[in-house]
Amino acid sequence: MARFEGKVAIVTGAVSEVGGAISHRLSAEGGQVVAVDIDRHGVEEVARSVNAAGGECLPFHCDVSDPVQVREAIAATVRRFGKLHVLMNGSGVYLEEDELIENVTEETWDRVMGNNLMGPFFFCRYAIPEIVTCGGGAVVNISSTAALRISEKPAYASSQGALVSLTRCVARQFGESNVRVNAICPGPTDAGLADRPATSVLGRMVDPSEVAAVALFLASDDASYITSSVYPVDGGLGVG
Repeated sequence: MARFEGKVAIVTGAVSEVGGAISHRLSAEGGQVVAVDIDRHGVEEVARSVNAAGGECLPFHCDVSDPVQVREAIAATVRRFGKLHVLMNGSGVYLEEDELIENVTEETWDRVMGNNLMGPFFFCRYAIPEIVTCGGGAVVNISSTAALRISEKPAYASSQGALVSLTRCVARQFGESNVRVNAICPGPTDAGLADRPATSVLGRMVDPSEVAAVALFLASDDASYITSSVYPVDGGLGVG
């Protein structure tokens, strides 16, 4: 299957388990990938792995909370591939010190918001105009079940809830430009970016490949009439 043949995609948070799975799956389905992460060594390893499997992946070291670096990442994408069709916003942090609200420092709050909310905001702000010039495409924001249920992490949950709201707002603004914008809310994975403990109906944590499968569906033409939607990928977390 080559649903992304001739398509170019940016994947932020590419070093995470989910980001890596998305990068590999996009490449396997014909896409050209720009892997973005603050971990320089890690993102280079992701690109090497994708390229070794026969794909084409450009690594880009970037702090997503810095608008200058975000614009440089998008410019590098256009220089290399000449186009952009898909944006996968997967960057995020989950901090142990994000606990009781009276103990959360401004530094912790700002770090979480910078990565989890400002990052997707900056990438949407600067990448979507490039997507529009290519005739349209898709944005998939990787949020969390913390956006949908009770959480013990106030900064993290607030950032994820805001990301869901941002998703719907951007979808409304760019729908007539043929840009679809959706969000995924994964349940707990081994990547460490989800609330714990938690019990799903399926009795296990989600595999990153399962999140990647939903992300690619939403970014593909198979989901051509889906926008402003939020998809829990949580195995029925909290049901029953």
